[in-house]
Amino acid sequence: MPNISKLPKKKKKLKKTKKLTNLPLPTKPKKVKSSPIDYYNCLLLKAQNDWTDPTTGKKKKITACCKDCKTNAPQVNQIRTQEISKLITSYHQVGESLKKLLKPLK
Repeated sequence: MPNISKLPKKKKKLKKTKKLTNLPLPTKPKKVKSSPIDYYNCLLLKAQNDWTDPTTGKKKKITACCKDCKTNAPQVNQIRTQEISKLITSYHQVGESLKKLLKPLK
């Protein structure tokens, strides 16, 4: 019997061509990274509310709350900062009105 050695098969190289168009490329929405501080604040808020879901009013498991905080922490932090800024402006308004009402003794 003749000894036939197996020769490696030749791979065909395909040329990739790019189609150039004037259409805009689709953009992906930017994903907001959550920081550990945002995540901690979200968990702290959930713990203060006794791990209840604000939409259903039922108690949730801690692991489900942690999963929610991982995804929703940036939005919760944004709402929190808006509420803090509202509180600061109202505090300044109260201070200004008290300043006008109560005149210091000379």
